[in-house]
Amino acid sequence: MWVASLAVNDERYAALAASIPQDEKQRASALHPVAARRYVVARGILRNLLAGFTGADARKLRFNYGPSGKPSLSDRNNIHFNISHSADLGLFAFSPDRPVGVDVESERPVRRLLDVAQRFMTEDELRILADTHPDKRNAEFLRSWVVREARLKAEGKGVWAGVSGTSSNHITHKLFTPRPRYIAAVAAPQSDWRLYTCSMKD
Repeated sequence: MWVASLAVNDERYAALAASIPQDEKQRASALHPVAARRYVVARGILRNLLAGFTGADARKLRFNYGPSGKPSLSDRNNIHFNISHSADLGLFAFSPDRPVGVDVESERPVRRLLDVAQRFMTEDELRILADTHPDKRNAEFLRSWVVREARLKAEGKGVWAGVSGTSSNHITHKLFTPRPRYIAAVAAPQSDWRLYTCSMKD
């Protein structure tokens, strides 16, 4: 797992923007300026990390996308990856031998928390949330959310599938704190894997 700040100076931004192809720049142009800048930085970091692992030119890497939008390299099956970002923090997960999913959320108040929980969470998760003291309910919700999304992403599923999108039992996960005021989870099949984190220089 690589942990990186998406708040970069203009020189770093220009270098990362130069490493992404035109179609990704066009996608960024449709976003709000703040979101567009973060998107370009995240895609640039992803491409540069993949270039380091594969020896390929970052700009020439080609992606396939699954039904829920999860990317994979179009001409290589010996590296699995997933990305997530929240606010100014990006996480980049890589695995040589199995699918991987990651999610990160900044610690913030969640609007209409119980409404969102009823739509996406299982009965057991809802029960735990309801039994949690109101002062700690927001943090419990975010922990459940990142675990659920990381597990679904490990299987190539989308979180918007609702409760029916529950992941299978063979997926395992680990919760961790990549930076203060952030909560994250990474997931992958089976349990014989370890989590190693590396922090990129800001």
